[in-house]
Amino acid sequence: MPATALFFLPLPPNQPSPSSALISHISRSLPAEPLPPFSLDHRLFVDTSSLLASADVSQRTSTSILTLSHSPQTTFIGTVLPRKDKPSQAHPPAEQQQQPVPPSLSLTAIPASTAETFTQLIGTKLQPQWAHRQSLVVENGTALSLHNGEWTIRLGDLKAPPRANQPVSIRGMLLEISYNAEPDDPTNETTNGASASTSVSKEDETLVRSVVDSLTEGTGISMANSRAFFRKTQREENGKVAPGTVDWELARLYMDMLRGSRG
Repeated sequence: MPATALFFLPLPPNQPSPSSALISHISRSLPAEPLPPFSLDHRLFVDTSSLLASADVSQRTSTSILTLSHSPQTTFIGTVLPRKDKPSQAHPPAEQQQQPVPPSLSLTAIPASTAETFTQLIGTKLQPQWAHRQSLVVENGTALSLHNGEWTIRLGDLKAPPRANQPVSIRGMLLEISYNAEPDDPTNETTNGASASTSVSKEDETLVRSVVDSLTEGTGISMANSRAFFRKTQREENGKVAPGTVDWELARLYMDMLRGSRG
């Protein structure tokens, strides 16, 4: 299974994005084959009770609606349940004290053709329960296959769509990179819970980071302040997830990143 990383480089207000310069540099420096354009649409809703002044934000429930260009037939719905403290012990070890259980992400998938109807349902009829919190998009991004398919990259500007009397807000540059040379493990089947092994080895993580450094070398672009997440994802065919395959880990990768990209 490919080792896939997602990098997000936040940009200060009014600073131009380096994505175009980076794509030009990569296209000039490496043998690159174009893939279908990269785009995404992410909507985040939170439970209305968590917006009250007296609410405990750690108990917030959220729902994400995610559509990706390289998984065009599927829209993912992810619900994050509230954090809960671990059960108390009479004399817990010091290192276990004050450690909350991480939030739990539950995933399901719907046909992409029904995504807009589902979003309108949550935003209108279920409005007393759910409040729209964030929309993020990548439009007209670039996807490239490098070194005869050994690597796949996707690059685009993550934007908040314009509101009334407000311009488009660029939050940062999003870079997805996959190392496709990893052999598939037939025993590692994924479900909407998690696969048997979705973690990327330290060796592969180091390799991916070194390739990102080499891609940006000489451009003046530094990824030092970027956030990064890593997961094993499904192998693609011609730049898209294979028909009939649902890439749950790709959805988890993006949702983990995008839920933390609110400016």
